[in-house]
Amino acid sequence: MNSDISSPDLPFLLDPDFTSGLGFSDNSLSDPTELEPVYQTKLLSVAEQRRLRRKISNRESARRSRARKQHHLEGLRARLARLQAEKQNLSNQLGTVLSRSELVRCQNFRLQAESVMLRRRLAEARRVLILRQLQQLVVSPCSGFGPGSGSLFGFEQALASLIS
Repeated sequence: MNSDISSPDLPFLLDPDFTSGLGFSDNSLSDPTELEPVYQTKLLSVAEQRRLRRKISNRESARRSRARKQHHLEGLRARLARLQAEKQNLSNQLGTVLSRSELVRCQNFRLQAESVMLRRRLAEARRVLILRQLQQLVVSPCSGFGPGSGSLFGFEQALASLIS
C-alpha cells in the first residue's frame, strides 16, 4: 500500500463501500469536502469540520458571486446594445436635422438675396413713378398749380404726396 493510503486519516475515503454509502457515484463530486454533515460529524474532528464547512461555504459564496457577476455582465451587455441602438438612432436624426438645416440656410440666403433685389426694384420703380408724375405736373399747365397759375401750395402738396 501507498504511504497516503496507510495514513490514519484517509483510509476510509478509499473504501468503495464507505464512499458509495455516502452518496458518491460516477456523476457526483468525488471531493471529500462534499460529505454530508452527518458523516462529517462521525469522521472528522471539530476543527476539520469547521474548516470543511468554511470551505463549502466559501465555494457556495464564490458560486453566488460568479452568478451575480454573470447576471450583472448580461445586464451591462443588454444596456450596451440598447445604448448603441439609441446612438445610431440619434446619429440618424442628427444627419436628417443637419441636412434640413442646410436646406433652410440655403433657402434663407436665396430669399434674402431676392428681398434685396426686390427692394432695389421697388425703389427704382418709385423713382421712375415720381419722375413721371413730376414731368406731368411740369408739362400740364391746366392742372391749376403750374408756373403760370400762381398756386405754389397745390404744387407742394402734390409733390409731398408723390414722395410719401
